[in-house]
Amino acid sequence: MHIPKFQTYSVKHQSTGFEFYILSKGLNSGKPLLTPCPNSFVCICKSQEQKDFYFWLLFGLWKAKYFHQFLTGSVIPFIRLSDLKNEILTQAEKVSKQEKEYKNTVDRIKQLEEKERAIRQNLALINDLKRAMIYRHLKSK
Repeated sequence: MHIPKFQTYSVKHQSTGFEFYILSKGLNSGKPLLTPCPNSFVCICKSQEQKDFYFWLLFGLWKAKYFHQFLTGSVIPFIRLSDLKNEILTQAEKVSKQEKEYKNTVDRIKQLEEKERAIRQNLALINDLKRAMIYRHLKSK
């Protein structure tokens, strides 16, 4: 498996289509993102398969709060690119030894994420309905 390129995100960065972004500051450091933000790193992959592999690996590490042990800074915690890269590559090596189990886990996580998204959408609709029901009584005639 090819090793992706990790670098600090810049607005001047040329998109290749096979990259994702990693939050670098705050308590959510290590969170993978599909859209860039000012305080992020970029992971440039060679293929969609590699992008998916590293995106979901990072997602799992972030959900497990794995990167908290590497946060530095007293006011705004941040993670160093070298620490992030070393840990990602170490964990990728471990996970690739159990490739089939890892893919099954990722598929289940994707299903759970989809269910969570649907539940959030339903909650938003319920909130809109509540607002509309109350508004019906508050509008002036």
